[in-house]
Amino acid sequence: MHLSGGRLRDFARGCDVLGGGGGGQGRYALPLTAHAVELNGPVQVVQPDELPPDGLVMPCTFLGAPAIGAERIGTCREAATIRVHVERHFGQPVVAMLCNEIGGFHGAASVALAAHAGLPMLDADGMGRAFPGMSRVSMHLAGVTPDPVVLADEHDRVVAVHAGDGWAERMARSVVVGFGDRGISTEYVMTVDQVADAVIMGSVSKALRIGELIGAAVSVPDAARAIVAEYDGVIIAEGRVAAALSEPGQRTPATIEGTGADSGRTLRLDVGHEYLAVIEDGQVLATVPDIITVFDTYTGETLSAGELRYGQRVVVLALPCPDVWRTPAGLDLVGPAAFGLDLPYRPVVAS
Repeated sequence: MHLSGGRLRDFARGCDVLGGGGGGQGRYALPLTAHAVELNGPVQVVQPDELPPDGLVMPCTFLGAPAIGAERIGTCREAATIRVHVERHFGQPVVAMLCNEIGGFHGAASVALAAHAGLPMLDADGMGRAFPGMSRVSMHLAGVTPDPVVLADEHDRVVAVHAGDGWAERMARSVVVGFGDRGISTEYVMTVDQVADAVIMGSVSKALRIGELIGAAVSVPDAARAIVAEYDGVIIAEGRVAAALSEPGQRTPATIEGTGADSGRTLRLDVGHEYLAVIEDGQVLATVPDIITVFDTYTGETLSAGELRYGQRVVVLALPCPDVWRTPAGLDLVGPAAFGLDLPYRPVVAS
């Protein structure tokens, strides 16, 4: 399988669904990915058994302020610079890139990073969705060290951080501030042998398939039904946003009033960097780490947590998260309490 042409659009759409309202919008990465593929050719998507077991897999992602990134889009060639430094440090070749976060912009933009680095993409990622924070990845649960965190900017300035789990993100973000609040990073570099127990397999093909389902649908409700049918999710409600107050980085409630078959229902949607919970009449319908996605029924696009506005007509659905996040250790890291919610975790179960 490879990513190029129309598949880039499908992949970005799927990444937006898996973002659960977080991670930025994958569709905004399309100019970057299309340009990178035009320059370097299609990006191959590979399985671990197609790679040498002692080769390195290099996670790669953007780091910094989203608003700055929207203005300074950079080149994504930073990934090639980082690859050189990773190979020099470990004394081994990098044989594949790992999308660190499949959800939203970071998932879609990983194609551009892989293309410029001259690497195939592993059909996997570290989250299965979008989360804030460097350590909210499956590699952390598997005991893979983040060190060294290697960062680069578009001027080929490179910094390597050796700080361990507790300080790696803090130090890395300080470096990125020095870059002007935008950079590319790699952390949790591992061998192919380590991959099976450390990553969430199938994420790239899943995002692509979700995008294909959206493209084949005749309406937003039809797309939502197709997605939840294939991935054991649930459609929570169709409705209208009756109240929304976006506060970047803050947890705020939004209200959705049901329409059509859902008339008379009122839902509270807890919004942070992502959609955190859906509650109706005091009953929890869905919470993190499961994936809560909101579609705009007029545009057909997903709405990020920062795009929710009064009056929008929406379809709200929930998809089950990867199994690793449903373990006790996973819930400690990314469950409701980790985001300040005093709510029980009730796994999404297909009806």
